[in-house]
Amino acid sequence: MFTGSDGDVATAAVKALGIGPVVGNRTWGGVNVMDWNFSLADGTGLILPREAYWLTHQGWHAENHGIAPDIEVPCTPEDWLQNRDPHLEAAVHAALTRLTAQPPATPPRPAW
Repeated sequence: MFTGSDGDVATAAVKALGIGPVVGNRTWGGVNVMDWNFSLADGTGLILPREAYWLTHQGWHAENHGIAPDIEVPCTPEDWLQNRDPHLEAAVHAALTRLTAQPPATPPRPAW
């Protein structure tokens, strides 16, 4: 919900590498690196994009769009008021479901 460019890039990386499902809301799409050092003669300033990202499975389209989650979970104002975290609850549920479907491997006992 509150991400910057690293939130978009890290989320895209998790999806591209297949590390696990992304749970929550679409990132905001502010991927470009901005340059803040441009001042005009009248004292106003300019903010200009300096770099752009090309992301696997997104191409150049993460900017102004963001990265969609695999499991979308809304967070309502009531959730905030009740101090609930539906993103965390859904992520834990997804992890436990995946562990049930595919339990972790058990290493063989060593031969002493």
